[in-house]
Amino acid sequence: MGSSTRPYPRKTCPGGMQSSDQPGDTWFIWHRPQPITSILPDMPLVDILSPDRFSTYLTWSQGDVALAERLYSYNVQLSSDLYASMHMLEVALRNKADGALTLAHGNGWLHDNTVLADPYQQTCVSQAQATLQRERKAATHSQMVAELNFGFWSSLFGRTSNHLWANLRPIFQTTGLQRATIAEKLRNLRRLRNRIAHYEPILAQPIPALHQDILNLTAWMSVDASAWITTHSNLNYPATSLIVTDPQTGAPIFDQALVGHLPN
Repeated sequence: MGSSTRPYPRKTCPGGMQSSDQPGDTWFIWHRPQPITSILPDMPLVDILSPDRFSTYLTWSQGDVALAERLYSYNVQLSSDLYASMHMLEVALRNKADGALTLAHGNGWLHDNTVLADPYQQTCVSQAQATLQRERKAATHSQMVAELNFGFWSSLFGRTSNHLWANLRPIFQTTGLQRATIAEKLRNLRRLRNRIAHYEPILAQPIPALHQDILNLTAWMSVDASAWITTHSNLNYPATSLIVTDPQTGAPIFDQALVGHLPN
């Protein structure tokens, strides 16, 4: 599975999980195979998913319909488990970041444009406040912290917020850590979160590395939060990538050595 870089337009905060991306960001590339509708049977699952969507799993299974169904089911299970893990990461990140910035800049840091110098961040704050007001909720600081999305909290570690790194670095209890490392890991996890939220296939993503990033980032902020993730995880995560490249055809296929991870 290859990767490429391409420019993306700046995105505004609506949508809950999107953020602006810096030039040169590398996106995980999900291979979209050609539909294999000719070999799809008449079955309820295919009718519900659509032949085009199911063909992704059928390509990975090399035409094995039963295996394709198991891959689809595992994609759902994996998405659910990862989403729960990222929930804890996001809660830890926003509370730790808020605590650090409140200590450094006071309780009004969300409305201080010298702190949030990026227009994207300012837009997120304005729209979070508008959402609370529309829902007839008081836009208190704690309500604002809870309303702001993962894209906003991730953006605090981007290049445009380099001036905040001295305040935010202490929330991670580990050595030799650079801002760019945190920014990249959060950017990759945000994209994974977006794929999960849109019910897209994630098996071709580097799941072992992404799962480890969730555990590491959370543990650096809170050992207890990381332990919660481990305790409540319902899956045995693979140590290697689930989807590999067929050496003969170059097509993405499921690594049959990992079949034990799939539901029956």
